[in-house]
Amino acid sequence: MNEYSPFENNFEDLKADDLSALKNINEGWYIEYKQAIPKSTAIAKSISAFANSYGGWIFYGIKEESKENSVAGEFIGIDISELDAALQRIRQAVANLSPACHFETRTLHGPSEIIGLDANRAIICVVVPQSIEAPHVHSSGYIYRRIADGSEPTPETDRHMIEKLFDRSKSTISRYKKWHDLDPEFSEAESNAPFLRIMIKPNLWRVPRSDFTFNIDSVRQTLGAKTGRPICLPFDTVYPRAGGIIARQCHNNDPTNLSVTWDLRNDLTSDITIPLNWCKGTTQDIRRYLSGYKHSEEFVDKLEKANIKNTSVVDLNYVHYVLRGIIEAQRELQLKAGWPLEFHLKIKLLNVWRTIPFLDLNHFLKNIDKNGIPMCLTSNVTAPPGHHPETFVRIREFQNADIEHSEAIGQTLLSFLPVADAYGIPLYEIIAEADYSEDEKDGFFYTALTNAGSRAMEVQKLRNN
Repeated sequence: MNEYSPFENNFEDLKADDLSALKNINEGWYIEYKQAIPKSTAIAKSISAFANSYGGWIFYGIKEESKENSVAGEFIGIDISELDAALQRIRQAVANLSPACHFETRTLHGPSEIIGLDANRAIICVVVPQSIEAPHVHSSGYIYRRIADGSEPTPETDRHMIEKLFDRSKSTISRYKKWHDLDPEFSEAESNAPFLRIMIKPNLWRVPRSDFTFNIDSVRQTLGAKTGRPICLPFDTVYPRAGGIIARQCHNNDPTNLSVTWDLRNDLTSDITIPLNWCKGTTQDIRRYLSGYKHSEEFVDKLEKANIKNTSVVDLNYVHYVLRGIIEAQRELQLKAGWPLEFHLKIKLLNVWRTIPFLDLNHFLKNIDKNGIPMCLTSNVTAPPGHHPETFVRIREFQNADIEHSEAIGQTLLSFLPVADAYGIPLYEIIAEADYSEDEKDGFFYTALTNAGSRAMEVQKLRNN
């Protein structure tokens, strides 16, 4: 996929002054200038053509210098009173494509003395990545593409080219399926133990972003850190592989066993495997294993009340703690690369047949009273279901001024939701209905979940001793 950008900054960081670079860039394969917002059909034609070709940029509010020299000539802008209607027209135009394609917009406001943009006007910048679902058919029935240095999209009539667009889409989706299906190889002993696999894509749609280079030392510095973040999961073994870097936690572990392993690719894609803490045995074994948690006695009582005598229980409190450390490290990697701190994620639970999850939350126990004891009924579970890129969940960044480190805490909760969903725990419903008692002193659900994760580490120390 092409990630052409006429700018040095990330798309998310563009300012009006950055548009001065367009004074030397002609319309063509990757660039299109529009003086005003055209009709919806014309918008759809331009955006679908870039999506079907190599991706590109459309700028509304820029007049080209001349037909002979089609660089950006005059930065007229769109009146700010018309911006909302213009953005709505763009969204509606793309929605009418079959199928709709991915695009992102930024509104760059004046004043800018460098490009001569007035204070009451703005340039609308639309970036369209090369699509993974081409071809996108226009409402007219045509499939449009960019051709050479032409400034206008051209309807594609060559059957061979149309078939190539379909093949491109199939190839991309096939690559994601292979990635989804490429689970780690287990030893005979490990094949009966549960694992969590986390797949992270920091730039799923291949929006143009700044270049970066990571080496072993910089990755070791980030993933091997023991201080500097609220939660560190130091990886003590880091080594290169073709196309990326492997980091493992081998300290106090047999290195031939599958310990926590981070497969980091050159494009910051992460594939992380985590052995789950679990106990298989009688309810008395489970009671001893969960000793130290606030709600463990009540949980085991509910197992016994449900006539469960022998079972397997997975400690999801520990998963949340480890996940927080992974999110903190992933954020630092993206920060070092100069990238935005959001990403897309998918999880897989492996070897989890007939295992029961445990969360040290009063809200979790209330959910058992309401819905019964959740249990995995299949060996492997994917959440969200499917392997298509569109099935990855977007982990946005958000802030809460009342909570320290709220960005990482919030992203950890959003990343934990698919884990809970895979185990049949309706966290969305629990969060909506959560009633916080005074003795818990957890003002928000993710605070309660974070505190349960902290208790998990204390319980882990007791187990190790």
